[in-house]
Amino acid sequence: MPRLLSQEEIDALLTQVPEEAEKEPGGIGGAASGKSAQLYDFKRPDRLSKENVRSLHLIHDRFARSCSASFSAYLRTMSDVNLLSVDQFTYFEFLMSLPDPTCLNILSMKPLEGNAALEMNPSIVFPVIDKLLGGPGLPLAEVREMTDIEFGIIEGMLKRSLKDLEDAWSQAIEVEIAIVDRETTPQLMQIAAPNEPVVLVTFEIKIADLSGMMNLCIPSRMLEPVMNRFTQDWYSLSVSNRPEKIGLWINELLNEVPLPVSVFLGETKLAVQDIVNLEKGDIVVLGNHTSTPLTVRVGGVPKFRASIGEHGHRAAVKILSMIERPAAPVDRSVEAKQPDDAADQEPESKK
Repeated sequence: MPRLLSQEEIDALLTQVPEEAEKEPGGIGGAASGKSAQLYDFKRPDRLSKENVRSLHLIHDRFARSCSASFSAYLRTMSDVNLLSVDQFTYFEFLMSLPDPTCLNILSMKPLEGNAALEMNPSIVFPVIDKLLGGPGLPLAEVREMTDIEFGIIEGMLKRSLKDLEDAWSQAIEVEIAIVDRETTPQLMQIAAPNEPVVLVTFEIKIADLSGMMNLCIPSRMLEPVMNRFTQDWYSLSVSNRPEKIGLWINELLNEVPLPVSVFLGETKLAVQDIVNLEKGDIVVLGNHTSTPLTVRVGGVPKFRASIGEHGHRAAVKILSMIERPAAPVDRSVEAKQPDDAADQEPESKK
């Protein structure tokens, strides 16, 4: 028959348990492991690693530089776009940080599923609209909601920035970005659940003496299927291919540059009296023969030989050959001076 413990013995055993647990190397608190506990906020789970955030920072930093050039050309004034931060928040925190009213644009980023949001503060939107309409680009005395006409005016500038964003993202993934909806009240724009994590990319826009913020909000679930693209290996590959991509990009830009093309028919000399007596129906005979090829000028520079003709109901020319430009003469004066310079330097060295 087992022996029963008295109440005094039970109390003594219970008082010894906490003391022995504290003395053990692997006791409560993890003293043996040597690691301290880290705080984790379950309301704000970080779905992106530091490497992913670093890659997104590099992409949008390039976008900011491209956007600066695009805005300067579009507004015909000095503009500067700077990347401030790439952070992870909940969608509710993003909405609470926005002014009301503001300029909100819902974006589709195909082939990614879902929608993103691009927001521009009224402190910069209304001066831009005033500048595009020919004004001095001053802010409003009292902020109000944007009208449909004002959205249409600012849309051209936004489309340029989205084109730059596509080019920046093309380093990792080809996306097609388009504006699918617009809103002025942040609470009415629901692209994600309030507690859903989002990536918030914040920019500062400076135009002349004015400045304002631009925010790009991307739900984390949109990035999860392609998150393996945003790694250190991707960045190394993009850097190695950068010179080739820059060359292709420059060629694409140059191919779209319009150049004036003209055809020189010929010339002659007339006396002043003959010019004064010219009337409708008179024929002026040029100095060149009809069989002589004409000169086609591109940007004012002779480039081709051609013959005149007709295409449909319009005058046209047929390219016969290309005009080879003579090689630039070599300046021998520099080479001739070099021996003299050497001779002049010899006495100095002897001294």
